[in-house]
Amino acid sequence: MPPTFRSSLINLQHINFQDFSNSLTPEEAREPSTALLASIARTGILHPPILREQGRTRMEIVTGRRRLLAAQQTQHSISTICLVLPADTLPAEALALNLEDTLLRGDITVVEQAIFFQKILDHLNEDEAARRFLPALGLEPHRHHLHNLLQLLGLEEHLLGAVHEGRLHDGVARELLALNFTDRLSLYEVMEMLSLSVSNQKKITTACRELAARHNTSIMGLLCQPQVREILNPRETNIPQKTARLMQWLTEQRFPRLAAAEQEFRSFAAALKLPSAVALTHSPSFEQDQVQLSIPFADRKELRRVWPLIADILKTQ
Repeated sequence: MPPTFRSSLINLQHINFQDFSNSLTPEEAREPSTALLASIARTGILHPPILREQGRTRMEIVTGRRRLLAAQQTQHSISTICLVLPADTLPAEALALNLEDTLLRGDITVVEQAIFFQKILDHLNEDEAARRFLPALGLEPHRHHLHNLLQLLGLEEHLLGAVHEGRLHDGVARELLALNFTDRLSLYEVMEMLSLSVSNQKKITTACRELAARHNTSIMGLLCQPQVREILNPRETNIPQKTARLMQWLTEQRFPRLAAAEQEFRSFAAALKLPSAVALTHSPSFEQDQVQLSIPFADRKELRRVWPLIADILKTQ
């Protein structure tokens, strides 16, 4: 049965902004964004927040905290139109409304999903929570999905905020949870410093875990090595260059034989003094000693002109 609302002009002083019982956002993301502030400054609140009565004059926020804060900050509003739920509305139903409202926004994050289930499980058992709400998220109603989401809440607050904002991939975040505190923060610090893509976040996590285990050291110790600091510290080097150098260094440490073969091949190619437009490549991972020479031609006419010379050379092989 749909909830019963009443529309009312609410004095903002009657709203309990310190009550976060229905909030689905991590602490670092509770302030209104610049875009929201600008929108509400132009047009006011277009989508009414939902409140629940706490008494004669006190209101609990169900949805719309950032909209209300933005109205306070940009319009210095004293009151605004809200939808109000009666005081006897069950906490689980208030949370369900917040989830529905967040889903309508169209970009619910895995962190918001995790926080929702953490809170709803105070009121419902896992089976009922999975059955009622996982399908709305496009997931099968199995408890392991709940556990996967709740696992993320073991992250430190600023890492959780990074997942929420899309700066840290949730799959990588789960791998970080398997590390100890210092290793986790050391690795994330590098990811944040270099603004690594999802692909590079995964690569650096795999490489650092493997190298730390191989050398019986910590990831923090690995990333504190002078070679890494020399890559990360120079101010004159831009972020893409630092990223490329770090990923190359990690690859060389993981695959020293391959790195040595690559260096030997570069020396071999340099000794040939090939024109800059000519490319010499080796087989993948040097599985064979075969090499390939690529020569660009301006057009087909140029190729026809040169081809007899190339064909004569090939005949002598």
